[in-house]
Amino acid sequence: MNTGLLMTLLEKSHYPFRNYPQESCTTLLFSGCSFPSQFPRTMDALAVLCREHGVGVAYDCCGKPVAELKRERDAVRITQGMTKRLERLGVGEVVCLCPNCMEYLGETLDLPVISVYALLSRWGYACQGLPPSGVVFRPCPDRKEGRILEEISELLPLEGLRTMERVPCCGLRGDIAIHGPAAGDKLCALAKEQAAGETIYTYCASCSGQFQRHGCGQVRHLLSPLLGVEEEPDAARALLNRARRKFRK
Repeated sequence: MNTGLLMTLLEKSHYPFRNYPQESCTTLLFSGCSFPSQFPRTMDALAVLCREHGVGVAYDCCGKPVAELKRERDAVRITQGMTKRLERLGVGEVVCLCPNCMEYLGETLDLPVISVYALLSRWGYACQGLPPSGVVFRPCPDRKEGRILEEISELLPLEGLRTMERVPCCGLRGDIAIHGPAAGDKLCALAKEQAAGETIYTYCASCSGQFQRHGCGQVRHLLSPLLGVEEEPDAARALLNRARRKFRK
């Protein structure tokens, strides 16, 4: 196992920055670990909206990185612990920012799991920013059906975006990352070539950070313009950003 994956396993198997609401809530926004790391200002804006609508906010890792590394016992322990915390809070519905969290928790939790875009639509939320222009990269969990991207299109005009083709993954998926950094380097180089100098929009913060670290050009997350926030991935301070969430109320 390479150094990067070992560090991931050490952090995610006993996530040190976990922070759940103190008060009961029927609907819980599960931020995951990557979005608060890469887009702290957008996360703050969303947290304010959640408070206004009585939705709790949790900062935690879903456990998928651990499961992808075949640590089944740790993955089960993580899910069991999360289930107990959700039961204690009286949560009846989980809302995810991350497509990977949404896919994984949808399979492991005995609760409805929806996207943040479905929640914003329920609120009748109106887009606060300008329509994006450039190329959109679809993350692995949404590549086949495009359901999340369809939900985004109901909130944010996407006519100015073309879809990035022939790049199957950003390189962070477990079965690719296990082969070492070179595999991710190759995929990110291909993404940069496909973008051809245009802004790369994602709706997965992990993909955003990966492209930013590999110098793929201007990278943005579709949730930021939707909420009226201008923000690029803060890859250089990702660890510090998620550590700060430990102390957010």
